[in-house]
Amino acid sequence: MKYSYNILIFIIFIFIIGIIIFNSLTKPLGFQNLNTPWSHDLIKRFNIYQTTMNKNINQFNLEQLQRQATPEEAEEYLRTGFWSWPDDLKNLFIDNVWSNPIIKIDPHYALSYSMRTYNQNAMRELLAWNTKEGHFLLYGGDLGVSDGIPKNMHNTIKCSTDSINNSVMQKKVYTGMNLWNGYMNSTITDVKPEDIPKEMHGFSFVKSSCNPCVALNSPGDFSCPFKLNVKGDDSISEPWKQLWNL
Repeated sequence: MKYSYNILIFIIFIFIIGIIIFNSLTKPLGFQNLNTPWSHDLIKRFNIYQTTMNKNINQFNLEQLQRQATPEEAEEYLRTGFWSWPDDLKNLFIDNVWSNPIIKIDPHYALSYSMRTYNQNAMRELLAWNTKEGHFLLYGGDLGVSDGIPKNMHNTIKCSTDSINNSVMQKKVYTGMNLWNGYMNSTITDVKPEDIPKEMHGFSFVKSSCNPCVALNSPGDFSCPFKLNVKGDDSISEPWKQLWNL
């Protein structure tokens, strides 16, 4: 019974993380565009597989999926029912399952389930967004509270969620109470890449200054590696090492 419960929790966990990744921003997150469109025949056969063998258990967005998976990967999925993952990704996934403090489940069962659901590009980014670097890009960093401002009104630095201008780092600072409507006034200013380390304690670039928010573009641009020093640990999470080719 306990093992079955853990399986259920794992499936819910994977589903929720997937929903967060695909829908948390107004534009699709940065899956790499492989520029290799599938043939009409392959798309037709994939849709047939969805409604027969797969019974529509996993609803794939074919437009997004073609950005993530090559035709060869799709053909293998149709033959085997599994997406092809390289060994380094399998090992990284298993390590994440082992280290999860909440979900305790057989890592090889978790691996088998996930390989039926996520192609390798999707899984690499799923793992990446669930790290300190991913959280910073998605939700921003805490800059503390200004003098005279309520303790729960924290200033932030984060990538803009404006669908037209989502590749810009912005700083939001609360400036005081609006006496007319009771809301807090705030100012939002763009932050130049070279100024991010000055604004965000613990942030540093691996190479030269660049715009980290381009990782949120669609397709994703993984050309701006950075470090975050969290509790004295400035190491780069393994998924981002892979995405940044470090």
